[in-house]
Amino acid sequence: MSIAAYERAASLIVSPQPDVVTRVCMLFKGTCKEHLANWPYAQMQAENDVAWWVDVVGVDPTRAGDVTLFRMGRGGGSHLIFYRITT
Repeated sequence: MSIAAYERAASLIVSPQPDVVTRVCMLFKGTCKEHLANWPYAQMQAENDVAWWVDVVGVDPTRAGDVTLFRMGRGGGSHLIFYRITT
C-alpha cells in the first residue's frame, strides 16, 4: 500500500510536523507448507531483493535514514482470512 493510500485510509496528525514520515501497511495471509505450490509468484518475489519495495511504498531511504531530521515511522498490518462458504 502506498503512503498516499495509507494516509487516505488512516490519517495521522503529528505535532510538530515531522520532516519525514514513513508509513507501511502490510496485508498478509499465512499458508501451510502443503499449499505453497499455489503461490509461485510469491515464492519468486521472496527470492528477490526487497529494495523494489522502496518505489512501491514510496519511501525515500536517504531522508528516512538522515538522523539530523525529525523522522516518524509507523507500521501496521492485517492478516487476511478467507472463508469458503458452501451450500
